[in-house]
Amino acid sequence: MKNDIEKIFGFYASGSSIFSRKDFLQSSYVPDELPHREDLVKQLAQILAPSLRLERPSNVFIYGKSGTGKTAVTLYVGSMLQKTAQEKNIPVKFMYVNTGLKKVADTEYRLYAHLCRMMGEFIPDTGVPTHSVFEKLVHTLENNPSIYLLVLDEVDVLVEKSPEALYTLSRINSELKNSQVSIVGITNDFNVVNNLDSRTKSSLSEEEIIFPPYDADQIYEILKQRDTAFSPGVLDDSVIMLCAASSAKEHGDARRALELLRISAELAERETSLKVMKKHVKDAISKMYADNISGFVNTLPHHQKLVLHALVSLDKPLSYTREVYDKYVEISTQTGLKELTMRRVLDILGDFESAGIVRTNVISRGRYGRTKIVELTTADNIKDQIESLLVSL
Repeated sequence: MKNDIEKIFGFYASGSSIFSRKDFLQSSYVPDELPHREDLVKQLAQILAPSLRLERPSNVFIYGKSGTGKTAVTLYVGSMLQKTAQEKNIPVKFMYVNTGLKKVADTEYRLYAHLCRMMGEFIPDTGVPTHSVFEKLVHTLENNPSIYLLVLDEVDVLVEKSPEALYTLSRINSELKNSQVSIVGITNDFNVVNNLDSRTKSSLSEEEIIFPPYDADQIYEILKQRDTAFSPGVLDDSVIMLCAASSAKEHGDARRALELLRISAELAERETSLKVMKKHVKDAISKMYADNISGFVNTLPHHQKLVLHALVSLDKPLSYTREVYDKYVEISTQTGLKELTMRRVLDILGDFESAGIVRTNVISRGRYGRTKIVELTTADNIKDQIESLLVSL
């Protein structure tokens, strides 16, 4: 025991490290180049470019699953646009807000207050009527003439909690003379706009950009671009390929691939290894799935746990969504709860897919039409982990 501890402390005290720039692997890091997103970068730049002529750009909504580069592309384009505006002395302001962050900007009041604070105006966390905070925001925008490009990341969270916020923001330009506001919404919910009322959809009149998932080769190139995060000689191509293949198989999620590579290297360091091996990647995959599944399942509302319980109870490699729903209704009846609609259960399965718990696919049944099938992801013992977490249900 003593020798093990001395070895660990000696390794770290020597200054040896697998990493040279660990921050290059963080999701917040935006590289100088964004592989396989060149066309999408150009498309967003073309939409926002009129702001440099002091014309208000169209509102735009950016859709795609997690880890497809939506936020990175938006921040990349925004930083370049802001740089050009500053060099040319053009009054354009790029403002990024993650409305998915709890107690920051996830409600109408918090969003308006947060925007005011970003512009140097103090607003207390509570105690002021929402309409007064909005009036303060309008006053602040008007007194700082500019074209404002307002990015609302995870906008679906804001819409769910405060559906009126998006309508109010979409109408804000009618109260402004010296400034104008364009909205850039980022979301992995492809139905977020469809679920809005007709007046909000009409006010937004947004353009759309769709981000497809990455394939294994593309994720490999993204990871390869970040290999400067590591000290020379500690990372083999085979390790990068394994991380890319694992992430592509589940989601095409580059962010998850970067996290997998980082955790693999951290596990290697904890073993005082001077190289990242395939076994470290496999250990990291198990750790990530265990942590993610536990956190995800434990925070699910009760009905969502029942849907997951129904899927696990069927104990089949592939299940029709109708089978899952029927089993869910049976379990709901047994627990004395009124069941949700089929449409809502399909939405829940979509949430599970975004979280990496299940995969869905549409198949043809010949003259019986098309139907959707659902399966648990292929991660090691994922079914056993879920069953153990649902044991108290």
